[in-house]
Amino acid sequence: MLACLTAGASGGCSAAINVDQLLTPPKLSAQQEQIYQALKDTTGSDIRLKYPKRGAYLSAFILADLDGDNAEEAIAFYENNSSSLTDPGLRINVLDSIDGQWQSICDRSAEGTEIEKVIISPLGASDRVNVIVGYSTANQSEKSLCVYSYSDDYLDQKFSHSYALFDVADTGSGNANPDLIVLGADSSSEQASAAVYRLEADDRYHEYKYSFTDDYTDYNQLIYGRNAQGDVMLYVDAATGTANLQTEILCMEDTRLSNMLERCGRKAENTVRRAGLACVDIDNDGTPEIPVQTVFRGYEAAAESEQMRQTRWLRMREPDVYTEYYSYYSTGGGYAFLLPEDWTDRVTVRNDTASGELQFVEYSGEWSDDLPVLLRIYISYDEEDTAEHLADGFSLLHTKGTASYLVRAEQEQTLSRTLGTLLPCFRFLN
Repeated sequence: MLACLTAGASGGCSAAINVDQLLTPPKLSAQQEQIYQALKDTTGSDIRLKYPKRGAYLSAFILADLDGDNAEEAIAFYENNSSSLTDPGLRINVLDSIDGQWQSICDRSAEGTEIEKVIISPLGASDRVNVIVGYSTANQSEKSLCVYSYSDDYLDQKFSHSYALFDVADTGSGNANPDLIVLGADSSSEQASAAVYRLEADDRYHEYKYSFTDDYTDYNQLIYGRNAQGDVMLYVDAATGTANLQTEILCMEDTRLSNMLERCGRKAENTVRRAGLACVDIDNDGTPEIPVQTVFRGYEAAAESEQMRQTRWLRMREPDVYTEYYSYYSTGGGYAFLLPEDWTDRVTVRNDTASGELQFVEYSGEWSDDLPVLLRIYISYDEEDTAEHLADGFSLLHTKGTASYLVRAEQEQTLSRTLGTLLPCFRFLN
């Protein structure tokens, strides 16, 4: 996940270093080389290509049919190194292949200094292809969203807005095309909010906005689900500071965005948990669950650093929010184990330092060395170590990179389950 680049610089890194200076640009394909040469023929050679940081388009050259002529144009992002310090020189150029030769057709200024994400899509009631670009300044202090339309050899800016996170998605309008969704963070001039912008047939955007009551500084993610009636739900994981997340659930209803948690008599603060616990569709049924945590039995009096935490997966189903699953969830290990119903409140977990295992044990209220072990989980990073555990009765459940996930179900205990019945309880999330 390129944690050093996406999560921020560590204490020994300078915040002024540009990401582009840390990365070696990928080798261009033959077609991209042709486009690059055509770009330099127009701009001069003193340029630096710029790359979107995330999303589906990660190249400096994006190929798409922008004007509906069944032929692809190329969008190039670049920085003109000859610009003055007051002008960062970030620009967009549109090139077209004419008689087999790429030529620059349109060149215009861009916003910000970095490209966060690019989406190319029609919106709302219009089939016009839009180039949707999220820009930021080098220190991420400001982000600007721009929507462009290409026609008559010109890339025209149709819409702009500040943002903290944006996406395009079906919000239940009935149109064949998605809507633009913009999440805004709290600032001195504006309250944190979510807004759906629906492009109408007359080329105007209709805004549906909901202002949050909490002062969100940023957002972890925006994902989607559907309720029992088939309505699209927006699950917004919002940051309340550097250490915590909480979730807002919104739904487009007629002419407004509705807060679904409030309608169930809950508040977003009821979902607060530590950062890193994002909403996940843990059972792959099309509806995300919200992970909140409590301590496992036996750790209530332990120091916080020594506590083992149990994750409850909350499900919203009007008119209620309820716990659908109890689990052990390792965000670092990338897996969750959903507790069988008869293990709830009767089983706890412990890290066995001698064996390196995570153990699920029967627990009746007092700790002892001989608590009945029901399940052992061991993660091996060495082939010889893996072979030794397989010989000791463990089964290989999953591999990821160099990690091998090994499990062994113990029998002849009151709450024993066969490994076959426990396998459906495992979820691997990344």
